[in-house]
Amino acid sequence: MLNQEVEASALLIYRNTKSGRLDMTSHEVMAAPDDGRYTLGAGRAFSEHDKEALVDILLNTESTLEFLDTKILIKSRTHLVWYTPPQRIDVLFKEAMYNAPIPGLVYIAQLGKPLRCYAFKGKARPTPETPLFYVPMGNMYRDGTFCVGNVTLPKDNSIGSIPGWEQFVLQCTNTHSGGTKVLSGNSSYEGLQALYKKLNESNAKAFPAAKLVPVPADYGTKFTLKVAVNKGARAE
Repeated sequence: MLNQEVEASALLIYRNTKSGRLDMTSHEVMAAPDDGRYTLGAGRAFSEHDKEALVDILLNTESTLEFLDTKILIKSRTHLVWYTPPQRIDVLFKEAMYNAPIPGLVYIAQLGKPLRCYAFKGKARPTPETPLFYVPMGNMYRDGTFCVGNVTLPKDNSIGSIPGWEQFVLQCTNTHSGGTKVLSGNSSYEGLQALYKKLNESNAKAFPAAKLVPVPADYGTKFTLKVAVNKGARAE
């Protein structure tokens, strides 16, 4: 209920019947001369700050400021997309562990959906037109997601969740092929392990790009980062 201890604002929404354009103004709710009555103050154009505040109220979230890492590609309320350049890691299998190079990876954390991860060729920062490939690891499904098992995963797509997502992808044990061809040639679980064993023993400097398998797409000739974010992988 409105009283002298409550601050209130009102929103007026205007819709142009010809163009369909929506505009909003914000008005302070003020006490009228008559007791128990209130009136609207002068209208103020709805600012970007007002829009952000309204969305926070509707989503029941607090507006926070986050510093963006240089590896961040996209940050919105629904998507967090980032990449890691080619690197050398300990690749874990049920029977062994191999220190070997892996290609650059793109991570897509979308609110309310499982994490998707893809590989890319080269070292440059990915662009919207960068073609994506399957991550050459086990436990992977055709849509770019992974078998979760009993792993505890981050609950959101905030920047603070990035270490948890990367740990899930890079430090989980490869236990099966996931039914997806992730390597050109022998992509079985045994073939995947044999490749990393060879890379480890030869002290390879980079993952062989020719071994990467393109992700199939229904939205064009290539499954690019832009397609991955906007459309998703082909379901089969």
